[in-house]
Amino acid sequence: MSKEIPDARLSFSCRMRGRGGGSGPHEMLTAPFGSSELRGLYTRKYCRGDAWRSQEEARKMSRLDRVRLGMAAGVAALLMTAALPGSAQETFNWRFGIYFPSVESLEGQHAQEFVRSVADRSDNRLQIEIFPGGLLGFSSFTHHRVVGDGLLEMGTTMSAAMVDAPEWETLSHALLFRNRDDAQAAWGIARPELETAAARDFNVRVLGVTMAEFDHMLSKSPLPGVESWKGHKFRAWQKQLGCWFEQMGATPMVIPYHETYTALATGQVEGNSGGLQAAMDVKLHEVTDYVSTGWTPNVPFYVTLVNQDAWASLPEDLQQILTEESGKYFAATTEAYWQRAPRNLELLVENGMEAVTVPDDEFAKGRELARVCWDRWQSETTPEAVALMGKILAGLDD
Repeated sequence: MSKEIPDARLSFSCRMRGRGGGSGPHEMLTAPFGSSELRGLYTRKYCRGDAWRSQEEARKMSRLDRVRLGMAAGVAALLMTAALPGSAQETFNWRFGIYFPSVESLEGQHAQEFVRSVADRSDNRLQIEIFPGGLLGFSSFTHHRVVGDGLLEMGTTMSAAMVDAPEWETLSHALLFRNRDDAQAAWGIARPELETAAARDFNVRVLGVTMAEFDHMLSKSPLPGVESWKGHKFRAWQKQLGCWFEQMGATPMVIPYHETYTALATGQVEGNSGGLQAAMDVKLHEVTDYVSTGWTPNVPFYVTLVNQDAWASLPEDLQQILTEESGKYFAATTEAYWQRAPRNLELLVENGMEAVTVPDDEFAKGRELARVCWDRWQSETTPEAVALMGKILAGLDD
């Protein structure tokens, strides 16, 4: 049989003994939350020796005991509430796909510092695991879609990969930026509209951007002027770059990044536009002979995105931590790329490459040919993208 105590929660038993010392039946007594302290208190109060006190005696619990039980139950309730999903104590485990295929890359090293800082500041409530580009079978160039679909909570891709949202193609035009300040100004002008487009078309939130140093032309032949480009085959990794190559008289070839070294080694292509750090990482100095210090077509924008639903699931304090620590990450990684650029150029030369300058008048000719591509794109894209391009050009005093 069962004895009931008002406001009971969980149960324990007190064994009764018969007169001969044998065991009698179990009777059940219920106690809030079943804690050992409460169980002991109830046992002392309601079990005398091995026998039950009567229900009448149970009702005579002292006021002090009731206060103690109430306080203990309140503390237990608070502890249980703190552990419920959606509370401040919930732990979030995220997957972060970085762009480059190694955690030992410059990006990977800084990403490791970033996720450690987030874990430390959040007391491990937000833990982020890094996956190098391609490790999970997703191309880094598609991370905006992978993140939008929720297969990663966070990932880094290139702005040039997100051109299904036309506003994002404004940053991809060859020779648009003359220096680092131009690139930073363009990002500041465009970011609000890029964020809107990213949410609209990909279900992602823009966390921030790393702006690497200028891409440089690396080739098997010197490229001092426009005429020297004619007849060559160069790898073009995005549409606007391919358009400019054609205007310069070269043939653009679509080659995946991981095949670049082999394509250059076998003569499938004769040159590649890419960052100096990336050239050192994949040893392009072994398969090219010249590095141009004047033909610097693009500034790579490595954009880190967060799934909108994953972001919304975070408490505000974790959103704040992620925002602040990612800001430090983007700033530090960007600065590292630009600081290393002069030394990387020296290293390429030390490894057998020749640096080739481009006269100002030849660069001006090349930029006018790039404008052909800018204008063509504006005649074909959306009014919103055209308006944004106009804001960028005005902001660059161009």
